[in-house]
Amino acid sequence: MILKLSAGFVVLLIAAVLQFFFASAEILLNFSFAALITFAFVFGFWELLVLVIFTVFIANWQPGPSVEIFILAAFPLAVYFCRNLLRWKTWLENFLAIALGYLLLYCGAAPARILQEWPSLFANIAAGILFSALIFFPLYRWGKE
Repeated sequence: MILKLSAGFVVLLIAAVLQFFFASAEILLNFSFAALITFAFVFGFWELLVLVIFTVFIANWQPGPSVEIFILAAFPLAVYFCRNLLRWKTWLENFLAIALGYLLLYCGAAPARILQEWPSLFANIAAGILFSALIFFPLYRWGKE
C-alpha cells in the first residue's frame, strides 16, 4: 500500500512538472486532473483522498477555494463512487471520465467562454487521455497483483 501510494505521489509530481513545462511554452494542460481521475480507478478511497488533498494543496495555496479547485477535488471522488455504474472495460470508463471531467471543469470555470475555448478543451482531453494511458495500465496491473 505504501509503495503504491508513493507511486501516486511520484506520478502527481511528474504531472506537475509537465504542467509547468508546457505552461512555460504557453500551452496550458492539466495533467494532475487526469492523474486524479485515473487514480479513482486504481486506488482505494483513503489513498485517493490523500492524493486529492495533496493535489489541492499544491494547486491552491491561497486560503479561499475556487470553483475549479472544488471540481478538481470533488470529481475524482465522485468517479471513485460511480466507477462501477457502467459495466464497460475499466480503461474505457477511465477515458470517458477524463473527457467528462474536463468538460465539467471548463463549464465550471467559464461556461460563457466554452465555445471560444473549445480547442483548448480538446487539447486538454487528448493530453489527459494520453497521460492517463501511460499511467493507468502499469498502475492497474500493479493493483491486481
